[in-house]
Amino acid sequence: MIRELVATITVAVFVASIMLSSGLIEHAKADDAGSNMLPSSRNGFLYDESSKVEGTGQVSIKGSFADRSANSDKWMKGTGSINLESLRSMNKIGQMVDFTRKADLVFQGGQLKDRNSLASPLFNRGIGVSVKVRSNLSHVDNSETEMIGSINRFNNALKYNTTIAFDGTWAITTMQGWSMNMNRSSQRYSGSFEIQKNIEFNDFGKN
Repeated sequence: MIRELVATITVAVFVASIMLSSGLIEHAKADDAGSNMLPSSRNGFLYDESSKVEGTGQVSIKGSFADRSANSDKWMKGTGSINLESLRSMNKIGQMVDFTRKADLVFQGGQLKDRNSLASPLFNRGIGVSVKVRSNLSHVDNSETEMIGSINRFNNALKYNTTIAFDGTWAITTMQGWSMNMNRSSQRYSGSFEIQKNIEFNDFGKN
């Protein structure tokens, strides 16, 4: 029996204006474990989301988080067979921000395009760091974890960990700084690969 799935998940969090919006449209076999938004303090809030999607068909998934100290933007789009489990959490108390995303993805039998970016603008007194990933894949088995944390201009961290096996094109760019003097590292793979990559930026305690 062929399962057909048309899924669109859009979650946008704009902390600068203390707004939260989320929408979910899923058809065929798709299970959403639920989401919660709870006030964590008078000056902040907590957002948790977990999703499970399984099926075959057209897939469009988007999610973004924007704050003066942490930014995350993720989307994937394609046609094929997908099995995705994801967890996303954002906790803001005053100026402190803690953002985490975890995902386990298996995709095959079609073509999937993916764009993912993480940024810590306040890192090292505003020098800033970011990680950007782009891919165009016919098959992928990926386990991914992302984290952005910020206390103030002197205490920031960004982590990106992935274990991925794929057929297609996968590229990653890491940048520190926003000017012509920035440090930049780029890698691009086209073919059939297995990659394990762990990236961490941390300026905790640097005064």
